[in-house]
Amino acid sequence: MFKKDPQPKASANIKSSERRKLLQTICNTYNLPLEKLTKEATTTLLPTNTKQASFKSIQGYSGTIYYDDNETPTWFKSRDSQIYPSLFTVWKCPYVVPTIKTHPHVIGILAGGADLMLPGSIPPFDSRATKGTVVGIVDSANPTVIKALGRCKLNLPQFDNVVGRTGVAVEVLHHINDELYKLNKYVDIAVPEELDTTMPLIEDEDDHLEDVQKQDQREDSPNTPEKSEDIDKSLESANEPAPSSRSSTPYNFDDIAEEVSQLTVEEVDNFYTRSLIQTIKLDDIELPIVSSTFMSTYIYKNLPIIDPTYLNIKKTSWKKTSKFLKAMSKQKLLEVKGKDEDLSIIKLMDKKNPLVENFVPHKTIGKLNSGPSAPTQSKKANELSIIPIYKPTNKARMFFNKLDKPFSNFYTAQELRQLMDAYIKLQDLINVKNPKTVKVDDNLKAITNLGPEATPRDKLFKAFLANFSPHYQINEPGETGRKGEIRRGEPPKIRIITEMKIGRKIITRVSNFEDFYIKPHLLSDELKVKCSGSTTIGPYPQNPKITEVTVQGPHGKLIIELFKEKGVPISFIDFEDRVKKRKK
Repeated sequence: MFKKDPQPKASANIKSSERRKLLQTICNTYNLPLEKLTKEATTTLLPTNTKQASFKSIQGYSGTIYYDDNETPTWFKSRDSQIYPSLFTVWKCPYVVPTIKTHPHVIGILAGGADLMLPGSIPPFDSRATKGTVVGIVDSANPTVIKALGRCKLNLPQFDNVVGRTGVAVEVLHHINDELYKLNKYVDIAVPEELDTTMPLIEDEDDHLEDVQKQDQREDSPNTPEKSEDIDKSLESANEPAPSSRSSTPYNFDDIAEEVSQLTVEEVDNFYTRSLIQTIKLDDIELPIVSSTFMSTYIYKNLPIIDPTYLNIKKTSWKKTSKFLKAMSKQKLLEVKGKDEDLSIIKLMDKKNPLVENFVPHKTIGKLNSGPSAPTQSKKANELSIIPIYKPTNKARMFFNKLDKPFSNFYTAQELRQLMDAYIKLQDLINVKNPKTVKVDDNLKAITNLGPEATPRDKLFKAFLANFSPHYQINEPGETGRKGEIRRGEPPKIRIITEMKIGRKIITRVSNFEDFYIKPHLLSDELKVKCSGSTTIGPYPQNPKITEVTVQGPHGKLIIELFKEKGVPISFIDFEDRVKKRKK
């Protein structure tokens, strides 16, 4: 549906009543229990501030796209279809649709616009994946992260084996890097590695009342020696070394997998309590700090070395971060402020307290994940890698046939040089009188347009490469191999222009940066702070398809340094100062 730009109109906020109706429609369509979902879940499913925009693509599709505050597509529908979630929504709410597994390499084929064929799917299938159902497509390497969305064309649960079968299993409507995905121009959202597919439901009222009654009884009961003894025991157990840290041998998941799988809830609770005490003892924390940051930055990283599946508060008896923090508050380990999930830690137990002072630190998951300290990385390691690649044209078809190499593949300049050398050797084209030159046969002549006389290898290769179609890929720092999207043409260069507008007002314009994984909205916000000037986002005058960010003042050198920090090689930045030229 989104192979071409849907060309949406300007978005506008929808009314609260319309949002409630839309939320009810979504829950009815996808069999979600609206009355049982938590408030946070409904807000994640459909943001409180939801916008809508109509679209009509050149393919003939028309309908509505819904956005959140950051102009990120959340839902969409065509004129005569039901409503569908975007990938950004199913990454936040992976429980919305059933999933179909496929092989990792098939995801790349789907991203090219193909449908998922039955032989490309992996049984067993979800019982909900019947004909007409909306499903997410995942690969077997990341079974919780949906990479494409579509409609089932077959009743998939009836197939136990797909070998030798034919037919379209899922008609793909939306996938990674399609035009709907690219509408997310303002916020950089990375593809997650793993997701929790549990549906967040409100706790049963009876259980909640029982917990409240028990809690009230505990609070009302006098502080008897028995109660004091229980607290002391719980703190003593927290101070005992974790089972995994007693041994000096390196941690090995395989060796203790059986033991880890049998951890009780009490043991997991003990690990979280130990983590909090170690955090208080070893870390310097700037207070107040919000609960989510406190948990992710300190508690999870200071857990003793345990199976990663236990890195979830739901594995504890508290089930929620708020309950865990309130329980620790009652043990006087910290003080919190706020209600429900909106808690902040405002005070921690004194480091001189005997409980903290006598605590024996343990090896942590954070240390395990960080491993040995890595050597200082060079500047090159933090740079984006721009890879020029080439696609053969029809002139080179016979050349590749002779070498029995795929004609439709992409090749780097080095690979093409090796192929040319292999062809010269295969056809015995080396000039006997002067080995540095090569005889040009009909196939090489068709590609290079050179005459039959002997030609130096460098000159031959230059003419040879000039007749291939240039493309490029840009990989993020640390990525190896060819992972980026292949784009036609020569690699782009970021344009920075400082000029004087009417009224002697100096501005700096920045364009052609989006291919380098830089979002216009984020760049605008950064420049506003770094340059201490107002910024605007608009189309580039010479090409409206390119976005341009303008900032007040002459800030060319500062912006160049900013792009270098983001990993853009200096050779791919063009700076023009038109103010100095005018002064001269």
